[in-house]
Amino acid sequence: MLLREALPDERQRLYELGHREWPKGRSLAEYIEDNQKEEASGTRYVLEGVNREITASLMLLRLRPYLYGIGSVVVEPGFRGQGLGRALLTQCMDKHPAAAFMLYSEIGTAYYEKLGFQALPPAYQHHAHGLCMVRADRFLYERILQEPIPDYF
Repeated sequence: MLLREALPDERQRLYELGHREWPKGRSLAEYIEDNQKEEASGTRYVLEGVNREITASLMLLRLRPYLYGIGSVVVEPGFRGQGLGRALLTQCMDKHPAAAFMLYSEIGTAYYEKLGFQALPPAYQHHAHGLCMVRADRFLYERILQEPIPDYF
């Protein structure tokens, strides 16, 4: 599996995949408009399979010099259950070994806890539909708690 940045001509397909997973009452056009805003401040990565097909993707946003936000983690339906989401997340985080990572989980905590994430305390949770989780060393975790929690969800 090869981790690489998504190409501009692949974005429409990735938007369609994301919209199927998280429409949140938006049309595809509205979903695309919302996600295009992220393209300016982040990097959309894909995991490419042996036949050059895209198997999974995510968005990595630089929120602070030491903190990245992870969003729109999705695995193509035909490739689910093979550990590709985990591989994608791990490879992206390995690109920034000294950084902390934040995400909002809509699938509970167990999956992300296996990757080293922990839920922020209840006082730092601001979304009813997504639990804010962080993967950070002790120093960066404490620093995150001392600053306003980025709201990119």
